[in-house]
Amino acid sequence: MKCFSQKQSKWTLTLLATLVSFSLFCSTKSAHAQEEVGLTGLLPFELPEGITEDDFANLPESWGEWSEETLKQLNNFYGFEVLSIDQQRESLGSIEANLDMLDHALSHPDYAPAYDELIDLGGKLHRRVAILQAMLDTLERNPKQKNKLRPVLKELFQAIEDFEADALLGQSDTQVRRKIAAIRTITANNAQSLQEVIRIYYFNFNVRTYISEPFTESIFHECRRESGPVRDYILGARVRGTQHTKSGVSINFLPSDHDARFNIQLSGKTKSKTRGVTKQATIYTYGQHYFSGKKLIRFDGDSFSSSRAKLSVNPNNRVTDAHLNKRNLISKWFGDDIAYKQAVKKKPETEAIAAQRLRSKVLPKFNREVESTFGDLNDELTSLEQRLEAESLAPDEKLVRTDSDEMRFAYRLMNNSQMGADRPATALNSKTGMTLHIHESWINNALAIEGFHVENPEMSFPDLGEMLAAKFQRAFNLDDKLKKADDDGDRVILSDVDPIHVQFDGGKIKIIMRIGLKQAGKEDIIKLRRVEIPINLSVEDNSILLQISKDDKVRVLPLDPSDRQPISNRIMGAKIRSKFEEALAKESFDRTFDLPVDEDGDKKVAVTVDSLHAVNGWLVIVLEEAKPTDE
Repeated sequence: MKCFSQKQSKWTLTLLATLVSFSLFCSTKSAHAQEEVGLTGLLPFELPEGITEDDFANLPESWGEWSEETLKQLNNFYGFEVLSIDQQRESLGSIEANLDMLDHALSHPDYAPAYDELIDLGGKLHRRVAILQAMLDTLERNPKQKNKLRPVLKELFQAIEDFEADALLGQSDTQVRRKIAAIRTITANNAQSLQEVIRIYYFNFNVRTYISEPFTESIFHECRRESGPVRDYILGARVRGTQHTKSGVSINFLPSDHDARFNIQLSGKTKSKTRGVTKQATIYTYGQHYFSGKKLIRFDGDSFSSSRAKLSVNPNNRVTDAHLNKRNLISKWFGDDIAYKQAVKKKPETEAIAAQRLRSKVLPKFNREVESTFGDLNDELTSLEQRLEAESLAPDEKLVRTDSDEMRFAYRLMNNSQMGADRPATALNSKTGMTLHIHESWINNALAIEGFHVENPEMSFPDLGEMLAAKFQRAFNLDDKLKKADDDGDRVILSDVDPIHVQFDGGKIKIIMRIGLKQAGKEDIIKLRRVEIPINLSVEDNSILLQISKDDKVRVLPLDPSDRQPISNRIMGAKIRSKFEEALAKESFDRTFDLPVDEDGDKKVAVTVDSLHAVNGWLVIVLEEAKPTDE
């Protein structure tokens, strides 16, 4: 036993007292800080996949300083640092300022080569910053409910992060809805900013189409040339002759926030050469009449409607010659001149009659043809809606609108247990073509297991592919049949929780399957696993290529953590990779195709896929009118 002197004991007691006092002081300070923790303790302690340092490293070198500063501010939240609420708001403000810089870059063509990387990272940051701001606001507006709110907000944020990582992880979509409902109850509906952020970034439209006016013009534009005889009676004269009409149809978008509106416009010119004969004289006239019309079309997302067409005519008759029918010396000297002058005097009358004749001929035909065209489109839309309904693909919400140079359609496929999309970045949109944005949530909600009638969860790989393809072929009335792979005897076992979904991220399409495997000739069954297949997306020459590169790994993880069988993982990974490579090798996708624009398919517009992008949960397809090539 070691002995201490009285002096040493006194020193030790003093030290202990100091440490206890310091601990008490820290505890008091910590307790005081705890009153203002805000978001501290609600977030994971490391940056989630998608906004890690590696993700920032995908940006060009010129974004190094921006990345360093943004990461520094992010780590204030995803770490052990305890910040005051003012400091947290300051950090969020700094990140928002950096995102403003990123958004500005997306509007500048000099940054176009990095658009995909900027959109991918920017979208993920925007969502999280908006959620964190709204969580802070909710805590500040409901101070008395703070203790009840904090654990639910933490669970909400975790559910959102689970959804970001994998839409089916722990039924994250259902969990997000449950936590929002709980927050509404706790706050007595005083969490509007949080609900609005969730609506904008996770319950939004998941299919958006942007159609430029020039692209629509290429579809609707039509030029006609018509010729025929003239047989009429005008002002007591029998009129005979020929006429030639050249006309064109175009489209003009009209700004509207409530529906899509545009004018179908008609413009043309009619030239005529006629001879009018009365008992007294014969008059020769050259006519050149201009006409223009328009018909307003509205589209509310379900059907087209129209207003009565209007037509204006600008007639112009010129008397080129006139003579009396009785030919003698007097008529040659005086009569022909008198007949000519009389004909010129009647020019206003003849032009009014010409305008009326032209209007009565053109206007009914213009009305009839436009109404017939959009009537056929309405029939097709009704049929499409019925097919979508039958396949559980009908949108639950629609929005259509027009600007002066663009028409926009937005549709959402989402039920009350699913999630939707966020706002898409429009930097990739074409100003002369059509841009289609398809969010991964549309595909995933479409592939929900309740939308299929699966009698037996065990099936061959070819049958699985055929079942998935048939759903969309029936819905969109597609004739093309995918080549069915050979059945090698292997059987997949589908999970009862949506066995297949996709992610569009980092330029890749990731197909995620929850399946088990029963190999041909073997008794052992590989239990359910999560299999992730990354597919590269590219456009080369006149083909669209979908490939699994040699550098990409097919990731396989057991759904049951206790099912640790790495050999089974490797077997399933190799099997799935082989089958996808075989299937993709058999399929070729042409970059250019003909788009039929009338019911009979007589008129077609050649369209080409200009570019494809898989970014931030969206598959962006940019279409342009194909330019003719020299043969």
